[in-house]
Amino acid sequence: MDTGNLIAFIKKFSFGRLIASGILLRIAVAIVDGVFGLEINETPNFNIFIFAIALAYTIFWMFSVIVRYYIINN
Repeated sequence: MDTGNLIAFIKKFSFGRLIASGILLRIAVAIVDGVFGLEINETPNFNIFIFAIALAYTIFWMFSVIVRYYIINN
């Protein structure tokens, strides 16, 4: 993979999607926590877990966009 392909690959990453998915995850967890009283927010590394899940979702979305692009153009 040369530098041009690497830069094009990194351009597919979406910080907006990362932030939005993190916010939506925190809202969903707050609702579930409020309804069932699980006290999920008190997990020691709660923010890191939410960030990791949002990052994984964003990376999977990025790969799906790349795969769709190559399927359509080939």
